Amino acid sequence: MRVLTAVAALVSVFAVAGNAAPVTLDLAKIGDPLAIIVQQGATQVVSTLFGSTTDKHSSTTHQSTTHQTSSKHSSTTSSSSSSSSSSQAAPSPSPDTSSSDGGIPDGQGNNFNTPSGAVKFPWNYGNSDNVVPVTPGSDNGGWAMSPNQKCRPNSWCPYACASGYYSAQWDPSAALYNGQGSMNGGLYADSNGKLSKPFPDQPFCKQGMMNAFVKNTLGQSVSACQTVYPGNEAMIIPTVAQPGGTAPLNVVPSSYWLGTSSQFYVNKAGSSADQCIWGTESEPVGNWGPYIFGGGQGKDGNTYISVQYNPLYTAQGYSTSDVYNVRIDCVQGNCNFPSGGQCKCEKGKCSVDNGCTVTLPQGAVANFVLY
Repeated sequence: MRVLTAVAALVSVFAVAGNAAPVTLDLAKIGDPLAIIVQQGATQVVSTLFGSTTDKHSSTTHQSTTHQTSSKHSSTTSSSSSSSSSSQAAPSPSPDTSSSDGGIPDGQGNNFNTPSGAVKFPWNYGNSDNVVPVTPGSDNGGWAMSPNQKCRPNSWCPYACASGYYSAQWDPSAALYNGQGSMNGGLYADSNGKLSKPFPDQPFCKQGMMNAFVKNTLGQSVSACQTVYPGNEAMIIPTVAQPGGTAPLNVVPSSYWLGTSSQFYVNKAGSSADQCIWGTESEPVGNWGPYIFGGGQGKDGNTYISVQYNPLYTAQGYSTSDVYNVRIDCVQGNCNFPSGGQCKCEKGKCSVDNGCTVTLPQGAVANFVLY
């Protein structure tokens, strides 16, 4: 079996086992997953380590407004040729305190904005379900939707979870990465606005892999903005690493929706959750931030994490040499690094062109170190 890595318009193959001839596939036809698996000697895709979309991530349209995003997994590979182990103290993963499998709350006394015709957000701050309200004063009223979107009857309404947790609710009939149902995350509101939980036996938020953290050695805070998927893919779910602090990234397991992975747009130093928004050419925040991090567990049980400079940031003429550096460090277990034994983006250049990936076998833990 061989793994194809998507780093350009065409993908190339390296051998995992055997010496079969190389295969080149056109991403315009097969999409842009993080890694593609083909049988030895074959030219057809068998499966992907992480599902993705075709050209959906090159431009995302939302409420008649087109926002550019970079390709979701284009620079991430599952190739790791050198191994590194570490005895450094790893951040202590919290015990899995996923919420109870209880019913949907009734608002918990929140005074969030609920526009006419909208469905009220059912949680308040500090709830035991690990649900985090997003811009509750805007039209979305706390839902993980763009600020000018409403949760309406007869629709799906995504919600955000705390750092290190992921939403365990989505449309069970949604089976296409970029087709019908790809925006159907969270809870369903019927014609009367009554919310229902598609997986009643599952909590609202579940703990992720807890094997990748952001370690901020800078003097200012930095926000990593996760995209909502399934959902409108807005980068509005914040993880904020305080100066000198460490924060968990929500790296999802292979059981997550269609095996998809997590993507984070990472802002400049001095940013907060307020910068987890759609950016613009003149305001390089959110999808225009300088870095993109990725992470997710493959069907092989390994976790793959990646870092790259954001092509949108550089295309606009912003200098990557003027921002902080990022290095992936192994802090527990054995981590497999690319050729050269390191994965970093420093002073405008990454150790691997177009970004690099580190493989975390079970038991391994790594930090995205900001320095």
